[in-house]
Amino acid sequence: MEQLVATILAIRNPVKQTSYIDLVQKELAIKQRLLAKQVKAETQRLEKEQANKKAKAQLEGKIAANDVNGLPDEFQGNLFDALKYGIYEHQGVYFSRAAKGADYAVSNFTMKVHYHIQTGDDHAYRMVSIKNVYGFEKMIMMNTDDLVSIGSFKKVIARQGDFIFKGGDSDLARLQEYLQRDEKRTHFVKSLGYNKRGQFYAFANGIMPVGDNAELVPVDKYGIVFHDDKNYVIPALSEMYAEKDELYANEKKFIYTPPLPGFGWNEWCKLFTTAYGQKGQAAILFYLGSLFRDIIMKEAKRYPMLNLFGPPGAGKGEVATSLMALFGEPQDQIMLGGASTVVGFMRKFAQFSNSIVWLDEYKNNLPQKFIESLKNLYDGKGYERGKMTNDFTTESTPIYSSCILSGQDMPTIEPALFMRCIMLAFQEGKFTPEQRKAFPELKERERNGLSYITASLVHYRNRVEENFKTSQNLIFKGLIKEVDNPEVEDRMIHNISMLLAMYDIFKDLLNFPFSYKEVKTWLVNNMLEQHHILAGNNDLAKFWGIIESLFHQDVIIDGKDFHLQDGNLYLSLEQVHGHYQKEMIQRRDNNYLAKGTLEHYFRINTTTFIKHDKKRFPDGSNKQAWVFKYNKLGIDLIKLNQPGLTEDQKIVQLNAKYKEMGVEDKIEEVTEEQKRSWQPVPDFNSPM
Repeated sequence: MEQLVATILAIRNPVKQTSYIDLVQKELAIKQRLLAKQVKAETQRLEKEQANKKAKAQLEGKIAANDVNGLPDEFQGNLFDALKYGIYEHQGVYFSRAAKGADYAVSNFTMKVHYHIQTGDDHAYRMVSIKNVYGFEKMIMMNTDDLVSIGSFKKVIARQGDFIFKGGDSDLARLQEYLQRDEKRTHFVKSLGYNKRGQFYAFANGIMPVGDNAELVPVDKYGIVFHDDKNYVIPALSEMYAEKDELYANEKKFIYTPPLPGFGWNEWCKLFTTAYGQKGQAAILFYLGSLFRDIIMKEAKRYPMLNLFGPPGAGKGEVATSLMALFGEPQDQIMLGGASTVVGFMRKFAQFSNSIVWLDEYKNNLPQKFIESLKNLYDGKGYERGKMTNDFTTESTPIYSSCILSGQDMPTIEPALFMRCIMLAFQEGKFTPEQRKAFPELKERERNGLSYITASLVHYRNRVEENFKTSQNLIFKGLIKEVDNPEVEDRMIHNISMLLAMYDIFKDLLNFPFSYKEVKTWLVNNMLEQHHILAGNNDLAKFWGIIESLFHQDVIIDGKDFHLQDGNLYLSLEQVHGHYQKEMIQRRDNNYLAKGTLEHYFRINTTTFIKHDKKRFPDGSNKQAWVFKYNKLGIDLIKLNQPGLTEDQKIVQLNAKYKEMGVEDKIEEVTEEQKRSWQPVPDFNSPM
């Protein structure tokens, strides 16, 4: 009958019949393979069971052969462990097995290794609880090296209190094997923020898995958190370090804070942009890019620094603090003008991943190695140093976070550094009534941190990975056409295209209280202003070089065309501009700057410019003067024209003027004999 049905089906639809037979055969083959695997697995299980039974029988035979001699009569512990490891717990201490005679106590404590923590290729730790016979108990992190060396082991446990180990090397080896039988392998979270291998965003108090509707998985009292069948340790808030404020000081602030009722992304974004205006719009896009910095670096090989520049009290520090509040309790900024070293501030960029690090007190007179390191942050290049090995290898401090660079100096000391920044220039007292109202409310919301907003955004990684490259490329090409100026560096256009790509990617997911067109227009204009500053900086340098040359040619005179006093240079542009223009023409350089252009460049370069005001010059004239910080200009307008001075007197007079003008590096050493030879001379600043 079955054959008949098959024949009929074949006649009606030979193609389908052949497919049906193939499917049946494939199904039978799959079932046979699965059955074979089940048979193999069951066979292996039975073999293992038989082997265990055999081993147990052998062990029982040893016990029957009086191998238990030496154990205390009242021993109630695990006999099999005692025989297997040669060491066992009894009455709160460890006993080691003796070759002959009674077993002997080797400690006044017992221990348990809870977690084996691999922190690097060269270092590993074990989280160990230790309890002595008096009931004193402590949890410690023990370096693995200290667990295998008898001298180090005794020192480490003795530091914790009344813990004594009386055994030798062989006893410690037995104990190590015995303790490690139940330890759990645990992964050390080196950097808070995004963890690539674990696919989560780590805070000091827990981890936020990257996925829809994920919730915070909190750490336990020892910093252990279980996720995706793995143990992780985040030690910052562990009870073991509760009394050690100096340890993990920065990480302890990087915490997840529960959401404020009715204050999510929408409310925060609106309040932030109201408080900080269009600069706040740029800062928000910079923040979004920072959350996915690793993706951007993979595709674009760069990410710009956010330069907050302006005088004290202008608001630049408040913007930085507001952004830092999005990662928990705001981190303290690193003061570049203080005692910080290159290695010190570069390490901070490895402590946090897809976060923000704030460097403050930037000055153009920082050491060159600082400037070079700042430039490297843009490209993600860490600080390199050689390792003490025979293969001449080097190790590099990784750069995982983006950078806020703030200060009163515009970072124009090197064009390459300035072009790596998106500059936000702040001016003192420029606040609207709306800003003054929104600012205190924003600060009140930030009091305990707003890291839950960050946690709500990291789930969008897939969207950024899928769209960033295409979005950024299209925006970059569009900006090239819109700017239409080959003198504007591509790097600067790349910088703002990355921020605009963040808007483009999130425009359908997040509510922005500003339009794409609005923020693009502002960023483009801001970039062009930055370009003009860069170009003007070169023209200004040429201008000051000519002023210096004209002074030493006695074409312009101190006391008449300019005046040096109390660290400031007072310049009469009306007096010197004609001489400057004539000199440029004589040099066959017709790219001299008009007075109006020079005045604009003076004002925007606040590194050197102070004010524009009337000044009475030593020649008796009362002129409009442009006032600059002399020691920031890098020129030499100091010389002595008075006749009749001895060389010693000249040194004394010049030193006094160098000190007054803040250029102490030019001061020459003066002996007591030279000081005594000084006689009063005419006023240094008097016109000749």
